[in-house]
Amino acid sequence: MPLIQIHLAEGRTEKQKKDLMTGITDLTEKVIGAPRDSIRVWINEFLDTDYMASGELLKDKRARLKQEKS
Repeated sequence: MPLIQIHLAEGRTEKQKKDLMTGITDLTEKVIGAPRDSIRVWINEFLDTDYMASGELLKDKRARLKQEKS
């Protein structure tokens, strides 16, 4: 029984999350041949203030990238 966890910053819609989990289920079934009814997928959401990479909070990175695009 494949148990697949996704860690994802908050901000996605319910549809986006459902589509992601469906896609992962489809791919898992195809690639490793797991029976669809045995595949478990769940999302652990976190705040963008609770994640840092390379010394930069995700919140700050998002703001910086948004500013760079304008």
